[in-house]
Amino acid sequence: MKTIYLSLTAMLLVCLYGNSQELQQQDIDHLLDTQGELTFTFRVDNEKELGFFTKLMTIVAFNGDTQTIKAWANREQFQNFLGLNIPYKVYKDDNDINERLMSDDISEYSKAPKLGYTLEFPLTAYPTYADYAAQMQNFETAHSDIVDFFSIGPTGQGDKELLFVKISDNVLTDEAEPKLLYTATMHGDELTGFPIMMNLVDYLITAYRDENHPDHARITDLINGAEIWINPNANPDGTYHLSADNTSVAHARRGNANNVDLNRNYPDNLEGAHPDGEVYQTETLTFMELAENNHFVVAANFHSGIELVNYPWDNTYDRHPDDSWFVLTAGEYRDNAQNNSPSGYMDDENNGITNGADWYLVNGSRQDYMNHDHRCKEMTIELSTIKKPYSSQLKTLWNYNKDALIDYLIQGTYGFRGFIKDVNTEQPIEGATIMVAGHDKLGSWTTSDSHGSYYRPIFAGTYDLVVEAPNYEPMVLTAMRIENYQTKQLGTIRLAPIVPTDAESSIVGSPDASVTSKPLTNSYEIPSGPSFSNVLIDTFKSRIEEK
Repeated sequence: MKTIYLSLTAMLLVCLYGNSQELQQQDIDHLLDTQGELTFTFRVDNEKELGFFTKLMTIVAFNGDTQTIKAWANREQFQNFLGLNIPYKVYKDDNDINERLMSDDISEYSKAPKLGYTLEFPLTAYPTYADYAAQMQNFETAHSDIVDFFSIGPTGQGDKELLFVKISDNVLTDEAEPKLLYTATMHGDELTGFPIMMNLVDYLITAYRDENHPDHARITDLINGAEIWINPNANPDGTYHLSADNTSVAHARRGNANNVDLNRNYPDNLEGAHPDGEVYQTETLTFMELAENNHFVVAANFHSGIELVNYPWDNTYDRHPDDSWFVLTAGEYRDNAQNNSPSGYMDDENNGITNGADWYLVNGSRQDYMNHDHRCKEMTIELSTIKKPYSSQLKTLWNYNKDALIDYLIQGTYGFRGFIKDVNTEQPIEGATIMVAGHDKLGSWTTSDSHGSYYRPIFAGTYDLVVEAPNYEPMVLTAMRIENYQTKQLGTIRLAPIVPTDAESSIVGSPDASVTSKPLTNSYEIPSGPSFSNVLIDTFKSRIEEK
């Protein structure tokens, strides 16, 4: 793949420290002593061997043409690999421990941040942890009506926090609107997303505030109609590894403080709990709690080391029920990034988009966990071939991805939406399940939140929606048509309790809805899920024909 966005200085450094420079044993020993981890390559006889090696270490990439695996291992995992007596190579560029320009390296005389800000945007250096935390607070202090800054908990090391900003109009009010999630750098040395997320926060605020900004209308609609949650660094312990004062990313590493790969540390619907053989890390548990307490409609986690958009599933070659939607949105992200860059960017693998398992099989990924366990449409986006880009590249990479980042957030506002309420009390029904008949499985359905509201992004088509809640009569909305890039309001669905009552289920606000309000006894089996009862509705197509 050709990557042509490097500055002259960066290209010279790549030439000096590129993959052509193979490390010798003393350098390898030094890396294991200082980093506690190693990225290396080796060849296999065929692709079927990937399943064995993914249990032994982390597969980073696989080249089917050369049958070459790029792998990451901590010290213990690497020692186990050595016992296999397989020839391997270690390259300097894959194990970069060179310094990068930091925010405290920039002279005060050359800084020109906005009033009340610590950092100048767009970023041209990596922030120290202190500057990062200060700037996240600055966002709220300067714009408290639309920005809420908070920590969801400390890191495993304990001296840093997992920091978030939430952006929305009426930001401190819990409103009925979709929640959209971005996080970056869960691999501590994959740094591209870290400054890009900071830039995105600044851009959203700036465009919202300035009525003359060319993006004002689009950003205003987004912020007024959604909650945008952004966590620029999900593994600061890895990012500032070996920096006692958290001011250097030179020794940034993939793993967290315990040198565990966080993107293999989540529960897996096929392998079960602890698919990597590790206890759930502090960071993993904290993000799991976040997902449990908030229903995010769409999400992305940002990585680097290659340039592509990776969509589920990671752990099986079977396709996600919403595969067409993922291909559409992944392709849109890729197209936006390519249109805003020279030829050669975001075109790895299948021209910049790939099904996770088609790339290589992974168990315990956050992407699969969020999709299966929490009904959140999450993708993994790889932003640059270089894991830790040079400071001269940061602004360029931000410009390549800006529109793509915004349009993917907007995708979370499309699809079916509405409210579920009790027909007698008018109270919202939380935890109602909205399933697409004959389509949804493996967590692809959606559920109503505390407002009774629900959001269901889906590829264009005509669908029958089954609405069901414990202790209520289910309801079917037939022949619901939606287009791509459309928000379809389905109004308020009122469900009748199963207990004896004269009330009937009803729906308002959807003139094209055909509704079955009697207890259903025919159609198909609704897959069991964590928040709803099993209801059998055999052949409800015959019911539709009767209507």
